[in-house]
Amino acid sequence: MRDTLTGSRIRERRQISGLRQAELARQVGISASYLNLIEHNRRRIGGKLLVDIANALSVEPSLLTQGIEATLISALREAAADAVGQQAEVDALEEFAGRFPGWAGVLAQMHRRVVSLERTVETLSDRLTHDPHLAASMHEVLSTAAAIRSTAAILADPQEIEPEWRDRFHRNLHQDAERLADSSKSLVAYLDDSDAADDRRGVPSEDA
Repeated sequence: MRDTLTGSRIRERRQISGLRQAELARQVGISASYLNLIEHNRRRIGGKLLVDIANALSVEPSLLTQGIEATLISALREAAADAVGQQAEVDALEEFAGRFPGWAGVLAQMHRRVVSLERTVETLSDRLTHDPHLAASMHEVLSTAAAIRSTAAILADPQEIEPEWRDRFHRNLHQDAERLADSSKSLVAYLDDSDAADDRRGVPSEDA
């Protein structure tokens, strides 16, 4: 079935090259109507005509005849299955990838990225649930950041603040900023140590 998409690839490469259908047909010595049938996969193509069309499009003949990689089709199928609120035309996946290989690759890459990010979120959520120290550290960082935001909002208010209170807010802001810096450093160090421990556990010990 995959070799029947040669026409779609020819049409895609012709459009990329900026050639009109009539011009390509003239260069390879066939009628525009016959080329139109080829491009719509209604006529099989091979031999000298395929080579001539490939030369006119400045590509290797194999680029026009090769099937779409199974991994790309599989990735697109997974993306369609994971889509929420959208019904993708899975029966046209190969046609889509054959006509628009660049966009197909982008879609597959974005789906892999989304899957990777979802796994990262699940891992972090699991760690927050089962790691009291990590949960406490995150709470400390978020609470301090909220305090800084609140103090900054008060100081940014255009209404006059008594000098004594303004000085107190400035001290609080400075202290909270230092506390946030320390908490962040501790959290990063803890995460680094945890990752290093996980890596060590994942390395098999050598046989004596």
